Amino acid sequence: PLRYATIYGCSDATIILGAVGKAVRVEHCERVHVITAARRVCIANCRECVFFLGVNQRPLIVGDNHKLQVAPYNTFYSQLEEHMAEAGIEATINRWDEPLALGAVDPHDSLSHPAGVSDAQAESATHVDPDQFIDFLIPNWFGGECAGSTKANPFPLPDAYVAAQQRKQKSWVEIKKLIKEAPLDDSRKREVSSALHVYFRDWLYATGNIRQLYCLQND
Repeated sequence: PLRYATIYGCSDATIILGAVGKAVRVEHCERVHVITAARRVCIANCRECVFFLGVNQRPLIVGDNHKLQVAPYNTFYSQLEEHMAEAGIEATINRWDEPLALGAVDPHDSLSHPAGVSDAQAESATHVDPDQFIDFLIPNWFGGECAGSTKANPFPLPDAYVAAQQRKQKSWVEIKKLIKEAPLDDSRKREVSSALHVYFRDWLYATGNIRQLYCLQND
């Protein structure tokens, strides 16, 4: 666990932090996904970023931000709960959905605002749609069983997100059943399997998740 952490000037990446006991600051980032459990989070001058938060205080948003999204915490690793206890983070308190935007946007910033526009309230963050919410699996880099008692996300999910996950799981079970019970010969089964692989590959490229596979292969 850490006391403080700063993420500065990153783009097009997924960044996961363990338990942070004091504060996380994210500044001047673009198209970044940040996953963290922390007491406090401050976001400044970021664009098109998504934050999956387990946070005990309201997330603070300052400066010139655009198209930010927040969502509940979505991962775990085997020692997470021990690290959270050491850092003083309460899993029963998660204020991810209460971002507080402070300050006003500079009207003289020509990159964000045309000339003559008066001061405007700093832009806050929207909530990730529950149907777009997915869990993030942290790979077991070293193989075998890791020491630690955490077996699931320690932060309870809101009902809407739980319901969305249950719908996805139900759909997946139904699709598997349909494919398994379909009266197809071996040739047709191979065609179906090939089509599924193609759609999955297209989804990986469309969402940018293909980069995660490349990173795993390089490691």
